[in-house]
Amino acid sequence: MPQGDTCTIGAGVTVNGRLTGSAEVNVLGRVEGSIVLENQLVVDQGGEVVAEVEARTLTVRGKLNGDVVAHEVVTLEAGSIVTGNIRAPRIIIEEGARFKGNIDMDVQAG
Repeated sequence: MPQGDTCTIGAGVTVNGRLTGSAEVNVLGRVEGSIVLENQLVVDQGGEVVAEVEARTLTVRGKLNGDVVAHEVVTLEAGSIVTGNIRAPRIIIEEGARFKGNIDMDVQAG
């Protein structure tokens, strides 16, 4: 896909396996397995990811269970629930977000 495209995994849809690509991905449903993206991953409100994740940026508004590597920034918005280790040069955790795991802000992550 050309850069700038967005892929949405809709509510009520479950994807099992390995999700890869260069498009921005917005998860409203459920993804299980692994995710490797060259662009942004958004786990939207109501969305759930149970996977190892690698992306340029990650924004979580829903639920994520798994280890994360982000090359730029991870943002956990109010209401999000994240369980797993996060490795990224920048991490933003808003008031009201729930997080259980370890954080590594190693600049070599990017």
